[in-house]
Amino acid sequence: MFQVRNGVKKLFGATRVGWQTFSAAKPRHWSAWANTLAKFGAAGTACGLATMTAAVSYAESNKSKIYMPTNDEAYDFRIFSGNGNPVLANEIALLLGCQLGRATIGKYKDGETRIRFYDSVRGKHVYVIQPTSFPPNDNLMELLLMISTLRRASAQKITAILPYYGYSRQLSPIGKDGEGMSLAAADVAVMLKTVGVDQVVSVDLHRDQITGFFENGIVVENLDTTKPMLPYLLNQGLQNPVCVSVGRVKKVKYLRDQLSKAGLESDMGFLFYQGQGGFQNVNDDTHPDEKDKHEVLSHRLEFVGDVKDRDVLILTDIVETGSRVTSAANHLRDLGANRIFALTTHGLLSENSVEAIDKSALDEIILFNTIPQTDGKDSPKIRTLTIAPLIAETISRMQNRGSVKELY
Repeated sequence: MFQVRNGVKKLFGATRVGWQTFSAAKPRHWSAWANTLAKFGAAGTACGLATMTAAVSYAESNKSKIYMPTNDEAYDFRIFSGNGNPVLANEIALLLGCQLGRATIGKYKDGETRIRFYDSVRGKHVYVIQPTSFPPNDNLMELLLMISTLRRASAQKITAILPYYGYSRQLSPIGKDGEGMSLAAADVAVMLKTVGVDQVVSVDLHRDQITGFFENGIVVENLDTTKPMLPYLLNQGLQNPVCVSVGRVKKVKYLRDQLSKAGLESDMGFLFYQGQGGFQNVNDDTHPDEKDKHEVLSHRLEFVGDVKDRDVLILTDIVETGSRVTSAANHLRDLGANRIFALTTHGLLSENSVEAIDKSALDEIILFNTIPQTDGKDSPKIRTLTIAPLIAETISRMQNRGSVKELY
C-alpha cells in the first residue's frame, strides 16, 4: 500500500483534477489512455504533462490494476521529444512502457533556441522524436541542436525520428523554366549528418530519392502507412473500390495488392492534368503545384479508368491547400463515383484547406497524427489515425535487432 501511494504521488503530484479525469475514464490499454488524455481538455492535459516527467508502467494483480513510476535506468535507450509533436512522442513512450527523457527545450528572449538535458545518455541509444513541420525552421533548429548536444553528452548512437520530413518537396536544383532553386531536402540531410546523427526514421517520405541524400553509412528507414491504414479501410464496407493516384502510382499499386491480400479486390485509376502545354501526368513532379491553387484550377483534369457507382480511394502523401485532392474528388464525383475517400499521411492543412475539404465532394479524408493539428482545423470529414504503434514497434525492433522492413 505504501508503494502504491508513493507511486501515485510521484506520478500525479498536484494534478488532482487530471487524476480524477483519468480514474473516471478507466482506460485499459496505452492507446486508450492516450486517447483519453486528448479528449478531456485541460484536465487531461494536466495529467498528460505529469506523465511526461514521471514514467509509468502497468502492474496487474488479482485485486487491482495500478499505474506506477518505472525506473528507466534499466533501459539501454532514451527517448526525447522536441516541441514539434510532444503528444505523439508521449504516446510512443507509453506504448514502449518507458518515459520521455527530461529536457528543457525553449528560447531566449531574442528567439535563440536553448537545449538542456537532465538525464544521462552516456553509452545509450538515444531516439529524438521531432517532425519538422510548422514552424519548420524552429523545429529543424531544435532537432539539430538536440542531436549535437546528445553527441557531446557521449550518446552511443543517435536516431532521429522525423514523422514528417520538412523541406521534402524541394527536390530539384532547377525549376520548370530553368531557374535555379534550393535543393533543401538534400541540405537537411547534410545538416543532420554534420551534427552527428547515426540513423534516420521517417514516415512516408515525399520521394524515395531523399534516402539517397544521406551518405557515409547513415541508415534511413522510410516507414509506409498502408498497413496501419488497412484495418480502418476494411471496416468501411467498401464496394468495388478503385484506387486513384494523385502523385502516388507506386503506392497505389501497393495498396491494391494489400487490399487483394485482405480479400478485397480493387482496380486502379489515373489522373492527368491538361494545361496550355498539353497533358501533364499528375504522378510526376511536373504536375501543377498544389501550393498554388490558381495553377491547379487553371488545368483541366482527365481520368483514365472507371469509377461509376464505385467507391474511390484517392492517394496522396501531403495535403496542404487541398486544391489537388478536392479538385480530383469533384471531378470523380461528376464521373459517377459513389463514396470518395482521400488517403493521406501528412495533413499540413494550411490556409483555407479545411473549408475547401468541407465544400468538396470528399466524404472523408484520412490522415495520420505525424503533424499536430491546431485549433480551427477540425472537420467532420477529417479522420485522424495514430502512427504511434508503428513507430513504437520500429523502436522495439531496432533495440532487439529485429527486421524493420517487415513492418511495411
